[in-house]
Amino acid sequence: MAPAATGPVRCGLCSAPVDPDGSRCGECGLAWTGPTPPAHDDPRFAALAACRRLPFRNGHVDVEGLALGFETFRSLASRFDRTATLGPLARRLLGHVPVRLLRSTVTLADFGKVRSASADVALGCIARAADLPALVELAANHGAGFAAIAVMVDGGGDDADRVRATLAAIPGLPRLAIDAAPLAGDFGAQRNRVQRLAGTRWVLHLDTDEAPDPRLAANLAAIVADADRHGDKVVGFARLNLVDARPSAFYPDTQYRLVRSDVRFHRKVHESPLPGLDWRTVHRSLGGGLIHRLSRERVRARSIQYEAMAEGAGHPQDERLLLDDWPGIPADLIGAREPG
Repeated sequence: MAPAATGPVRCGLCSAPVDPDGSRCGECGLAWTGPTPPAHDDPRFAALAACRRLPFRNGHVDVEGLALGFETFRSLASRFDRTATLGPLARRLLGHVPVRLLRSTVTLADFGKVRSASADVALGCIARAADLPALVELAANHGAGFAAIAVMVDGGGDDADRVRATLAAIPGLPRLAIDAAPLAGDFGAQRNRVQRLAGTRWVLHLDTDEAPDPRLAANLAAIVADADRHGDKVVGFARLNLVDARPSAFYPDTQYRLVRSDVRFHRKVHESPLPGLDWRTVHRSLGGGLIHRLSRERVRARSIQYEAMAEGAGHPQDERLLLDDWPGIPADLIGAREPG
């Protein structure tokens, strides 16, 4: 007999923990009938994504015991490197009229049609001078895929000059936009400086201990094109935390990091671009994710640091989950699956 599964029951679509007796995922919105949520490899997901058109009735796509609102369906399509588009009238009315009045069709297409296109998106970072080796590694490995690299250094002009000179020596990088200002305990303000500095329509914000996984790197142009087509202002991605190189149970840890440059972040700690935005301009993509590498010591130190900055920001419950392993993680969530 196989050993009993450990850890929380998870949504088959987005892998967020769900109530084992419930019928809906609070993270991605997937709803299901039956005694248990669908598994990660439930064949209904791939079958839905492979369709060309599906009816959209009463605010949902309803197929074989699954119910998906339009944004949830967009997330499902992106997991299989596809886009989903609602009819133009229903798209304009979504959120403005009762869902029972919405009757339309969802049309699907392949990401591949736009994957090779370039996107007007900068790699945006906030960094300390001490983070320079990690910043160099991030830029060398991923910087060439962006229209620009925008960095706000916690410090002064000499720190910015040092970072600029070091990055300029890396062959193949795009335009560099480097400046410095004291962080002063305000991560939101520092990210907003990156937003203004970038000079592009979009900014993908990454910390120096993060990286895009292979699918996000390959799909970024398609994700940006899809966001522009739907009028999105912010796109979120799951972040896989590798604590001492082991997958953490703190997942999906969604981070809203692909942000149109005219949007502003809020809050000093655990900064977010979401406050004040219309929910219809926010999308959660499963077309790739972020990888976050940190040590157990860093997890504990970070909680102490954040709590000192703002009461309650240490999030002790997050620390506990970060320090728990996820031995049964599906292979495609750790970057094993290459883009389709």
